Amino acid sequence: MSCTRSCRIVRPVVRRVVAVLALAMLSACGDKNTWSGTVPSPDTTMFKNTVYPVLLRDCAFAGCHGGEHRFFQVWGPGRTRLDPATKPHDPATPDEILRTYERARSMLATSETGASDSLLLRKPLEISAGGQGHKGLDAFGRNVYRTKQDPRYMLLVQWAQSSNAPAQPATGAASGLSEAGSSGGTP
Repeated sequence: MSCTRSCRIVRPVVRRVVAVLALAMLSACGDKNTWSGTVPSPDTTMFKNTVYPVLLRDCAFAGCHGGEHRFFQVWGPGRTRLDPATKPHDPATPDEILRTYERARSMLATSETGASDSLLLRKPLEISAGGQGHKGLDAFGRNVYRTKQDPRYMLLVQWAQSSNAPAQPATGAASGLSEAGSSGGTP
């Protein structure tokens, strides 16, 4: 029996979801060193309209966060596509936006210190501006955002602080393949 096109697409997605769920369940069974905290639910409409294009532009290169070797992944037009059958310059699919939202949202997970101390905001920022080490340096050794006043960085901060839905408790790895929840609806 031959596998249809949809079969070839669905099987790898199902395998990934099962693997992520298994890892999440295993990590929840950890010892006292297991992370637990909250994963905020920032505005999905703001993400789709302003943050997603910034992440796509600044982070989604195949050698960076467009690659499967990264936990934080960004999929979309002109970059790595979630479904290999999607043409490179087709519009972003709802699943690409949702999965990118969930990965970005998980990078906002903190214990008690708030979004400003999250990996999503610290990693791409120059160390001299309060950032954290990041391999995403340009040819001149600069990080993605040189200062906290960079307009694209400020969009990320606004989005990170836009959570109008209650934060969701999390334990272990915050992989987030659930529906995105906030007042803006699913991206």
